[in-house]
Amino acid sequence: MAEIEIDSILKVLKAVNHSHVKDMHVRYDQQADTMYVNFGAPVAADDSELGANDILYRYREGEIVGVTVTHFSSR
Repeated sequence: MAEIEIDSILKVLKAVNHSHVKDMHVRYDQQADTMYVNFGAPVAADDSELGANDILYRYREGEIVGVTVTHFSSR
């Protein structure tokens, strides 16, 4: 098993704790090299917007529900 970088994980968790997001679901697809982040329980988006650096922002009823980050390992 690869070594887990606890310090890096703790920094991310602290940032999440200081945000308004209280329920976050994260999934990484290694084959597609894509990180999927949902703010709250995963739900289907009804709209999306491609932002800077090719990050896809997903919305439902005008509220952001998640982001999709492609080429994740090279960022």
